[in-house]
Amino acid sequence: MGILSARWGVLGALAVSCGGAQHGGSDVQPRVVTYGPLQLKTDAKTPGLAVILGTDAHNGSTVLPLPATNTKTQVDAMYVLMGGTGPATGGMTPVKLVTAPNPDKSVQVGIVEEFAGGTGEQWRAGVWVAAIIAAQVLGKDLTDVTFSAASGGYIDGASASGLMAGGFLAALTGTPIDPTVTMTGIINPDGTIGPVGGIPEKFLGSIAKGKRRLGYPIGMRMAKSEATGEDVDLVELAKQHGAEAVEIADVHEAYKLLTHKTLPDTVPVAETDMALDPTTSAALELKYKDWQKLLAAQWAPIVQLDSAGKQPTVVTMLRDAAKEYADKAEALHKQGELGAAYSRMLLAWTYATTTNAVVDILGKVRAGHVDAAMSALNTLDKLGVTSNQVFEKIGAMKPNTLGGHLQMMSAFKAALTGWVYHGLASQAVAQASAALEGMQGVAPSTLASADTADTIASAIAPALLYSGRASAETALAVQQLDFEHEDSVMYMCSLPNVHRMSTSFQSAGAAGVNYFDQLLVEPLAKQYEMTADQARQRFALVEPDYLVAFTTAKLADDEGLPQELKAAWGEHSLAWGLLSLAGSQLAYFNASELIAKYYSLGVHTDDNNKVDKLEYEQAFTNMLASAERNARANARAARIAAGAIPIQAKLAYQLATVERASGDLGDKIDALTEFWASSAFSQTAVMLARN
Repeated sequence: MGILSARWGVLGALAVSCGGAQHGGSDVQPRVVTYGPLQLKTDAKTPGLAVILGTDAHNGSTVLPLPATNTKTQVDAMYVLMGGTGPATGGMTPVKLVTAPNPDKSVQVGIVEEFAGGTGEQWRAGVWVAAIIAAQVLGKDLTDVTFSAASGGYIDGASASGLMAGGFLAALTGTPIDPTVTMTGIINPDGTIGPVGGIPEKFLGSIAKGKRRLGYPIGMRMAKSEATGEDVDLVELAKQHGAEAVEIADVHEAYKLLTHKTLPDTVPVAETDMALDPTTSAALELKYKDWQKLLAAQWAPIVQLDSAGKQPTVVTMLRDAAKEYADKAEALHKQGELGAAYSRMLLAWTYATTTNAVVDILGKVRAGHVDAAMSALNTLDKLGVTSNQVFEKIGAMKPNTLGGHLQMMSAFKAALTGWVYHGLASQAVAQASAALEGMQGVAPSTLASADTADTIASAIAPALLYSGRASAETALAVQQLDFEHEDSVMYMCSLPNVHRMSTSFQSAGAAGVNYFDQLLVEPLAKQYEMTADQARQRFALVEPDYLVAFTTAKLADDEGLPQELKAAWGEHSLAWGLLSLAGSQLAYFNASELIAKYYSLGVHTDDNNKVDKLEYEQAFTNMLASAERNARANARAARIAAGAIPIQAKLAYQLATVERASGDLGDKIDALTEFWASSAFSQTAVMLARN
């Protein structure tokens, strides 16, 4: 997630209404307020009020009354029971939801089971995300409210998370839920509803229990039956059984389905408002030219490979990736899309240096100089900037504006990603070194063979590519201190509130990682009879973002560099507080992205790990459109709360629009995560402004 976003296909070969809502529990009426920057805190932190920013095109915001005591409600979660030897059938489990103002401001998200072991990791992770989204919609922090979800039976899976987000909103606003209504769909971190499976069976099971209005994710009218494998028209299915099927795009529509009431929603800014300002563009132009020069130093050997005869498959793939990203960078630069051009230039450099490093080491092996090849493999830092140095540089910042705090967090996210990649590269180096060690004493004719070249290239390329990505992310972290500078409102954050926000995201991120472990990592370990740690390492080779999520979810407890930084800066320092918040957000969003990719969208990849199809492509198209709109809506909220749309949100938005418009299917999935990243930075600006 962020400006240096790209999938790593090579590795597969290697391994708006402002009124009308009624709210119980208060005589206070909704009102429209026009806030200046940093002026929303009093209303937003009042237990009996919700602040929904930017509910009209003139930047008015709606203040809603909320119940002052705990509120209970119930939703009925649909599920599919796989029948073993019989057909799949649908059913429902009651879920009791309770919310209340939280006077001590600690993180309190409770998951209650009627039966021991009644809820699985996937369902628990869904509760966390639902709670965070419900709080965000009403302009609250997770710690402003207590949440609990009590399951009345055995249930797992994330398909009820959209239902629970809408249910939590109903509880928070004191609005009754229609008992004849339910829905299915996964909640995404920007509040959109994503696709799930088994909907025909879920519908039939729910209709049999008296449900008459059934929500499903947008774009999924034709859904595959688990019982027959055939596509079923959900609208017609519901109609045949005396019910109605309703398409749901996001959490606001989920709330409306459940309660028949409409929550005020933020009006998106215009697309032109997401353009980069001249100062940022000028700074990016300078950095782009610097990377052009670095790439030029690597380019002659890349071009020479075209006439050097047949190369190992991995070398050809790396070279082609370098050329592809270089061409994209130049085209985007000519179009004035500087943020996206900069991103692609970094990737071109990464692949070019990796290509040349692989060829260099292969040449040493072919010449019989195995010791020299091993020495070259262990010289990995290509730009001479270590993780320690970059963290120290960022940590030394003393921001006095809200934009400065966001800049510091953004740089920390890149630095953390680079640090994780360094660790991944070290693991890959150990494996590659073992492969090179095995070449000691081998006959010169064998060392010079094409088969040996293929074997060695496949063994060493991951380590070199991860090292290149680590160097690029680390360099990016430093350069963000130049081109993401923003003269915004004067601001100094509340460190206790920052730590509470960090705990919120860390807890949700850990739940998401546990869910993903159960979804993919544990089955991988069983399949190949390996330990969970071995399975994580193997999976991280093709999905490094998993390792980023896994590592940052437990950043505060990690040994090594995190503990050194905490000791050096102090646990209650600004630097450690913002690093912790940045890390916990990385864990939360990366885990959410992986769950969406592998669970919700049903991504399928070819032998080169290139995305070639999605199980729910139409639903994805609609989800992508909703994510784009939400990015602009969150931008308006940030502009009201913090005085400006964050530069980071604009950069991510620009990259997303480019990938969505001109990329392949894999690029479009990246675009979805970039729209989410844009929303995330805007939401962070709002969170800081109200704290």
